[in-house]
Order: sequence, then C-alpha cells, then structure tokens
Amino acid sequence: MKNDTSIDLNSRQRPDNPQVSWERLRDLPLEKFSDLKVLVLGDFMLDEYIWGRVERISPEAPVAVVDVERETRTLGGAGNVANNLVALGARVEVLALTGEDNPARLLKEELGRLGIDPRGLFADPGRRTTRKTRVFANQQQVVRIDRETRVPAPAVFVDWALSRLDALLPSLTALILSDYGKGALPASLLQEAIRRARVRGVPVVVDPKGTDYSPYAGATVITPNHKEMELVAGQPLTTWDELAKKGRELRECLGLEALLITQGAEGMTLIRGEGPLRIPARTPREVFDVSGAGDTVVAVLALGLAQWGDPAVAAALANLAAGVVVTKKGTAPILRSEMERELRGHVHLEEKIVTLKELGFVISHLRAQGRKVVFTNGCFDLLHAGHIKFLEDSRRQGDTLVVALDSDASVARVKGEGRPVIGEEQRLRILAALEVVDCVTLFDSEQLSEILQNLQPDILTKGSNYPEKEVAGREIVQGYGGQVKLLPVTEPVSVSDLINRIRGE
Repeated sequence: MKNDTSIDLNSRQRPDNPQVSWERLRDLPLEKFSDLKVLVLGDFMLDEYIWGRVERISPEAPVAVVDVERETRTLGGAGNVANNLVALGARVEVLALTGEDNPARLLKEELGRLGIDPRGLFADPGRRTTRKTRVFANQQQVVRIDRETRVPAPAVFVDWALSRLDALLPSLTALILSDYGKGALPASLLQEAIRRARVRGVPVVVDPKGTDYSPYAGATVITPNHKEMELVAGQPLTTWDELAKKGRELRECLGLEALLITQGAEGMTLIRGEGPLRIPARTPREVFDVSGAGDTVVAVLALGLAQWGDPAVAAALANLAAGVVVTKKGTAPILRSEMERELRGHVHLEEKIVTLKELGFVISHLRAQGRKVVFTNGCFDLLHAGHIKFLEDSRRQGDTLVVALDSDASVARVKGEGRPVIGEEQRLRILAALEVVDCVTLFDSEQLSEILQNLQPDILTKGSNYPEKEVAGREIVQGYGGQVKLLPVTEPVSVSDLINRIRGE
C-alpha cells in the first residue's frame, strides 16, 4: 500500500519513519509527564475480589462452599485509566457517575488514595455504582457477580459534567473519554465534550464501545481493537490491507486526526493523513494477562499526544507500555520507571528497585491478586548471613517480600558517625540481587508510620532480638488488622563489631 511505513521497536537501528526513530523514543524525557494534567471522563467501576478456599460441598445444592479469607478491591473501567496516569506521574481529574451507595464511598476512597479530587463524582440516587465482584477459591476464579445500571446518564449529570469540564479546560493538557457502555457517556455529552475540548486545543483520546462511532466524531484519536474494527466495519478484516482501508475510511468519516487500532501480539496500526503506520509488538515475551492493557494504551497515548503532539510517537510509546503490562498477572498500571527501563535498556536488578510512590501501586496490584505482602525495614549495612536468614524467614511468612531500606542520612542518625559503610545505591542493588527479595525501596526512618498506614502490608517482620513493644509501627499494623511477627534470631551478628574489627579498633 502506498505510504506504508513501520516502526521496528525491536531494533536499535533507525526505522523507516525518521519521525519515530528508536533514538528519538529512547531520549524522550518521560519525567515531563509530571507537568501534565489529564481529565478522565467515563464509566468508573469498583473491582472487588473475594479470596478463599474450598474444602466442602454445600448440603443445600451441588455447589462449592467458599470459606472467605480476605477481600480486596481496586479501580476498574475508567478508574484503571486514572490509575495508569497517576502511576506515570501525571495530575488527574475525573468526572464520573455513581450511585448513592457504599460502593460509591469505596470508589471515592480509592480515588483519594491516588490523590484524585473525589468531587468529580456525581451521585445519582436512582443508580447503582458499577461493581464487579470476582470470587476466587484456591486461586481459581469460580464466579463473577456484576451489579450495575445500564441506562443513559440523566440530563442533570450531563449539564453538571459540562459545567465542570468548562471550569477545568483552561488547565487541562488532555481529555480521555473512557466508554464502557454503562451509560456515563451519552451521545450528547460525548459530542459536546469533544467540541469544547477541541476548540480549546486540548487533544481528545477515546476508548470506544459499541458499533456506532458517530458520537466520537471530531476526537483527536480513537483506539478500537481489531475485533471492534470488524464489528464497526460489519465484516471480517483478515488482511492488513483490509484493516488499513477500513481504518482510513473510518478516520475520514469521523474527522479524526488519527485512528489507532490495537492488534494484540501483532502490535498496532496507526491510521494518519500521511498513510498507515505499522507498529509491531516488542520482542515476544510471556503474556500473563491482557486485561487492562487497553486502559494503559489510552493513558500513555494521551500523555504522549499532550507532551509531544505527534500521534506516531505517542502510539509507539503506548505500544511499548502495552508490552510491559501484559506480562503482569491481572489488571495493573504501567510505572514510569518501567517505561524508562524499556526505552533505555533492560536491567533485571532495577526492576525490583522502586520509589515509595511506585511501591503503592505495586502493593495495590499484589493485593488485587490475593497476594499476602510481607514488609520489613532496616539499614542492611554490611549484609551478612544473619541478614540473609532473616530475609528468607520473612519471605516464608507470605507471598511477596518488600524491604524498605534506610537512606544514608537515616542510617547516620540511627547508627551514628561513620555509618553507613556502604552507600544507599549499593545497598539497594545488593538487596535487589537477592532472589528472596521481591521489591526494595529507599525511605527515611521518620517516614515509617506514614508508609505503613498508606501501604498496609499484611505482615510486618522484625528480629526476635527486638521486644515486640519496641517494634516501630507495631500499633499501626495491628490497628488495621495486620500482623507483627518476631522471627527467631539464633546467632545475632553485630555489624558495629564487624566494622570495628575491619578498622582494627
């Protein structure tokens, strides 16, 4: 096809299109995402998970009895788009339609945890907040329960949403319309939101639903997947030429700047005025779960457009991000550090080293997967056999071990002059190199109470040489229902004595 070009993200060589060379992608300053403010308007949901075990059959019917052990929750639908944006460092506003019920309260709590203003939620007493409850027994999903109201939003919500949109537009750098077909985006709201944003020069990215895309006319980019394109076209699109042809027709019909068609393992196709652009998937890797990948694509695409204004560059970044999140089990956001590692070179150890902000997203994702999180903290200066045994014992208490490492300044305050012997960057990498450690972050000892309250790990471990009443953070952990476990220290080692012996003192 004429003007057909492609981006080869598996090669460090310059691809056919110089606008999106690997060199340009690699050098993009992703930290600029923090300067952006994005509004997410759409169908927000609450995803609930019930975790338990099955050991018997009900006497009332031939069904399994699930003994519930714990319950977790996370944001779903448009909420997962917002989750991705915050994980990438952007500032986020939301406009959402909920019921006037307890799930709406929980949804507000989850948004608050992300630092998002909950005043963007509109409560309709005649509506149920969309809630999807998944029941897992012995790590296998046995049933999903959906509770929702699938009717178009009332006119009062449309008026309210447009009024808030007008107030936010002067400070926005992008608008995302996340349509899951639950009623929060009636055609009148879609059309007017797109018009007002485009008049202001704000790019609009749409994650579409259904077969009638006319309400999305005038948007900057819409992101259907291959199957959705076939439904809109009303026919199978078995070759790339057929897909590109129908994509070009749809783009012209709707007056879009571009159309991004996601194709799973085959990557993406970007339809632009200059011609179609193939974006192959990154080097094949093990795929655990594709759920939520579309939300990641929309979030990264919007940030890329807002920052660099080039659909090709934004689509290439979105393709790279999608390749990362599908390797995670369950719905999970993309972290900015993960994208930077993909662009600048894959380093295994650095995958485990995260910031405190990123750790919040990591633990939230682990909880949503039913994983029991163990947390411990310390200086770990001059790592020795006693440290290793303690970390191994800690890891056995749950499914994931998170280690919070005292910063150099924190160690100096706790241990005194001349400490640490090994700097924080080296200590981070040493801990990350241990197979038993799943995640490591740097912190200041004065932050411990706040960290435990925000992250709420299931278990806090400490050596038995500490009396339980002296364990920092004990009351906080026990207050939210967590456990504090003192692990046996049979052969205590004094790091201070080791240092003195090394110094010959």
